[in-house]
Amino acid sequence: MADARGTLGFRGTPVEKHCCIVSVDARLDVNVALNRPSYQSSTYNDSDGVYYAKYANDGHHDTNKVTGPCAQTHTQINPYWMVDLGLALYVAGVKFTNRDIYGK
Repeated sequence: MADARGTLGFRGTPVEKHCCIVSVDARLDVNVALNRPSYQSSTYNDSDGVYYAKYANDGHHDTNKVTGPCAQTHTQINPYWMVDLGLALYVAGVKFTNRDIYGK
């Protein structure tokens, strides 16, 4: 999960990754990933917008691709999304929520 530098993330299979909500809870049940710097392997864009990594941990809980909006990568081998927690922490849990499958 989190490494010695305080970086947490996930890697995927050779497809695009959609991530609308990320919560990283530390000992006090506080989302330590909220508004921290986040990164992804590529940034997808289409006629509806650009889907930056920061949308996954910005505190918005809408799972619609457009109104959320969500983070999304291009289709690629081993896509990833990660967040810099700023320091090494004990992580009690991580929750990734995908976008609404019917969200445009």
